[in-house]
Amino acid sequence: MTARAGGREQPPPPASQGALDRASLRVPLVGMAIAIAGLFLPATEAFALWDDKLKLFAEEKATRDDNIFRISKDVDRASRIGSTSRGDTYCTTSLGLDLDVPVSRQRLQAGYGWNATRFNRFTDLNFNGHDARATWLWQLGNDASGQLGYSEAFALASFANTQSRIPDPLKTRQALFNAAYMVTPRWRLQAGASGLELSNGAEAFQGLDLNVLYTEVAVSYVTPASTSVGLSARTEDGRYPKSPTGNAYGQYRAGIVADWTPTGVSRVSARADHVSRHYAQVQQQQQDFDGNTARADYAWKPTGKFSLAAVAQRDIFPYQDIGSSFVLVKGITLRPTLSLTEKIDLSGTLDYSVREFLGNPALPSGVSPNRTDRVRSATATVSYRPLQALTLLMSAQREARSSNVVPAAAVLPVDYVVNVISISARITF
Repeated sequence: MTARAGGREQPPPPASQGALDRASLRVPLVGMAIAIAGLFLPATEAFALWDDKLKLFAEEKATRDDNIFRISKDVDRASRIGSTSRGDTYCTTSLGLDLDVPVSRQRLQAGYGWNATRFNRFTDLNFNGHDARATWLWQLGNDASGQLGYSEAFALASFANTQSRIPDPLKTRQALFNAAYMVTPRWRLQAGASGLELSNGAEAFQGLDLNVLYTEVAVSYVTPASTSVGLSARTEDGRYPKSPTGNAYGQYRAGIVADWTPTGVSRVSARADHVSRHYAQVQQQQQDFDGNTARADYAWKPTGKFSLAAVAQRDIFPYQDIGSSFVLVKGITLRPTLSLTEKIDLSGTLDYSVREFLGNPALPSGVSPNRTDRVRSATATVSYRPLQALTLLMSAQREARSSNVVPAAAVLPVDYVVNVISISARITF
């Protein structure tokens, strides 16, 4: 981690030549890992844990990112990040397990993954993280079902919106319970509650720590063809426990939800809501929101080898590490997938969004600018499975952001362009 004095970060000392030589060996190590994995694959093909209910995995991934901190090309790099280069190469080692156990009509699912990331140049970003989850898919009789689950993730927060050299270890915890009950063969009642807790490790961003409690209830009419339409109501109670303003909000959402299968190869899920958000503090009430949101998901699979998923939305997002209490996002996403052969898959993601920043809970009233960003990104991924237990991946991504303002707190351009290329090998036992 970068050393800081008086809340200000100090740039790390330059890497020695010996350190650079060791760093240059990390990418070839991925190739070595692939070769070593191949030696053990014959054994893994005949090895199954608990009738394949438990699976272990190991992965090695090398990534080249030409703009780690997502800064503008017009920024003085030496003064901003303590380096004349914006890019770096890093390797991530991951180990973990996945569990899927059916018990009568119940199903228990769990997983844990540990990862260690090591950078060649920006070694102050070296980080060990993890992902953990556990879910009980429960069923009572023929009419009642639902989920009880918990998840936790510990990872470095994205630099896309902080654009600083300060690494921010972000811990995300979520818990949920939901239930669905067929009151009659045609009417379904659903209810649920969930909680979210975000904790920022860097002191500079702890004012954005967030605790949210969600509750939701819905009633839907379901046809024999599994088409449904209904009404939904959702509440959201948010608190920023470390915000200087002590801010909090309440949000209410009510609308129509629908799920439709127009053909045997397509499906549409949609909802439209009226959303009202109100802040508890008088000085924040000019940031209240009252408006309409909508989201539509479309899935199309005309053949066994090709599929397309599309999402169009106008929605508000209550938590992002962007220095804003919430953001109005308007955009569209396309995700095509093509199976070239039984062993080779090609997939992509095209995304365009307009993000309107609607408020900052950590700042006094009137400080946040009226900011709008436009983000464009494209990703292509090739997956090759030479054997059932081994998957090789190569991906390339390009993302660009433009903005109509320069935030007063940064006094720097927020526009950026980044290109990311990665290769990985994953072996499953």
